[in-house]
Amino acid sequence: MQNIGTSLILLLASAAFVLLGHMFRLLRWEQFIQIHERPVRRDLLRGMAGGYAVNFLLPFHVGDLFRAVYAGRRMQNGTGFALATVIMDRFLDVWFVALGFGVFALAGQGGAGVAAAARYYLVFSLVLAAALVLVVLLRDALKRLCLAVCSIFNDTIKLDGLAFCWSLINTFKDLRRIRMGRLALNTVLMWAAYLASYALLGSSITAMGGAQGNFGVIQVFDMLFGLNSVDAMSLGVTGGLNLSAAARILVAVWFLLPIAAMFAAPLLPERLRTWLNRTAPAVNAGEGEPSYLSLLPQVDPRDRGTFLSQYFSLQSKNYADRFIEMNRDVTILQDYSAGSNATTMLCMAQNVTFYRKYAFGADGDKLAEQLAWLRRNENRLPLCEILRQGGGDGCCWYDMAYSGSAVGLFRYIHSNPAEKSTAILRSVLRTLDEKLYAPTARPADPAGVEAYLTAKVDANLEKIRDSRILRELWNYDIIWVNGRKCKNLSEMPELFDHERLRALFANDPLADIHGDLTVENIICRTDEQDPEKSWYIIDPNTGNIHDSPFLDYGKLLQSLHGGYEFMMMTPHCTVQENHIDFQFTRSAAYDRLLSAVRTDLRERYGPEGLHSIFAHELIHWLRLMPNKLNRDKKRAPMFYAGLVMVANDLDEWNREGWK
Repeated sequence: MQNIGTSLILLLASAAFVLLGHMFRLLRWEQFIQIHERPVRRDLLRGMAGGYAVNFLLPFHVGDLFRAVYAGRRMQNGTGFALATVIMDRFLDVWFVALGFGVFALAGQGGAGVAAAARYYLVFSLVLAAALVLVVLLRDALKRLCLAVCSIFNDTIKLDGLAFCWSLINTFKDLRRIRMGRLALNTVLMWAAYLASYALLGSSITAMGGAQGNFGVIQVFDMLFGLNSVDAMSLGVTGGLNLSAAARILVAVWFLLPIAAMFAAPLLPERLRTWLNRTAPAVNAGEGEPSYLSLLPQVDPRDRGTFLSQYFSLQSKNYADRFIEMNRDVTILQDYSAGSNATTMLCMAQNVTFYRKYAFGADGDKLAEQLAWLRRNENRLPLCEILRQGGGDGCCWYDMAYSGSAVGLFRYIHSNPAEKSTAILRSVLRTLDEKLYAPTARPADPAGVEAYLTAKVDANLEKIRDSRILRELWNYDIIWVNGRKCKNLSEMPELFDHERLRALFANDPLADIHGDLTVENIICRTDEQDPEKSWYIIDPNTGNIHDSPFLDYGKLLQSLHGGYEFMMMTPHCTVQENHIDFQFTRSAAYDRLLSAVRTDLRERYGPEGLHSIFAHELIHWLRLMPNKLNRDKKRAPMFYAGLVMVANDLDEWNREGWK
């Protein structure tokens, strides 16, 4: 009876040390998680408990998958991320278990079973090391393989698979962000507690007389991690363990007691749970609340899928690292990118919402010029408020203030009376003229006009003619657009004749300009009634060569006359021979604004000036085409149809004399 009492006391002490070891495992697991999000200890604890229970019932460590699924479904970054952290946790365990069996085997302890386990884990460790080296050497091929395998499935499964691969890659890469001293301490204390538990369990079994001879740490270690490790089946009456029935029951209780305690821990009184949490703090990065890196900052699954597909297809090998580094502290709510090569996103960080715009490479250099323009004119014009900026190494980015009362002029036009939209637009044009164009006016530049015609007219016409997508359409004399009969561009060569355009543009005023004055880039404040204070502009475009205010007016007409925004909202077009058909829902509000703007421009600049402005609109459509041919191939014929319709209007007005 005394031996039974001693055995039970040793069993309880052993279970207590197992719980202590699980606590340090939990702290170590948290270190992998809290790089990217705040761990919820209750969920992690129950996930671990459920995982150990499943591992006790089923072989092949199926419980680790349960642990990942249970915890991951409650994590911000999902099950794939949780599984990646569990793999990292178990990856570290392999090395310690291999070390343990190696030490026991070299010491000649444990017999043939321990020697066999030592050989197995040695080979396993070498295979893991070789696999790590191969992953590094063949990382590009493996990324493509991941994409190919995941692409077999539907979009949802594909996204989950790519997200898991991305999480696994970053979990290993982010080891450098972990406090390695704490990681080592948690690992040492965890295994010290486990080994103490194994020693006490062995003593408990020995005290009960449940095994032949001494049953110590080495025997327990072999029982748990050896080639014939213990589970519920091996603890059965017909099991293969060399233990008595009473000893097998003792081992089963040793397994189940800590699991029950882990499930019960979240039910402890709040004051006791608070004390335990303070005793084992979760913060990984020093004092205070840690900052979390966004594993995938995009909220929209489509944006995540696009980014991951680009990363695993190696479209831009450096893009992903730069993107994540730039957006490590933000959550991306929505991608608002339009036609430019820069990306604009609605973001949130520390409960503050803002727009972030960025670009890389040559596009980053272009964005840096835009940023310089905004800084240069921020005291001259109503512009977007720039909160932060950064760049370097071929990258440029800046953050713009967000206001819930601010809407684009396109939306404002279609939700307010026409007179209010007209008043705002006239205020925009008057302010630009008085505060930007007039103070920076300069003499005409014939060389600039010639360069403009070469770069913006001839080069873009050549790209259209040489395009595989538009080559067949180019060869027709007549193009039918939504049932409207139009001359093709080749039938109106006078619109692009250098001599005529040179003479027309010779009298253009020159000054600093915005360069991309579409209705999308005019932002209205709906809570402000004064037209002079109810707007600001964003996203200038430099590099226009011929810097005339007429280019700004022409860009505005690309919206109001050409209907660019409505085309951007049209998802499909069909092409059959020389017929291009698409749903073109131009609004009456645009027609009213176009009439008002055209009248104002004609009164101010006369028929010749109005002619020049519309000619610049036509060139803006030419400049648009290479971008659409490269990035929007399926809809490129629709934008070509827009170019053809604008050209036909100009051809008609030329014949009418610009009345």
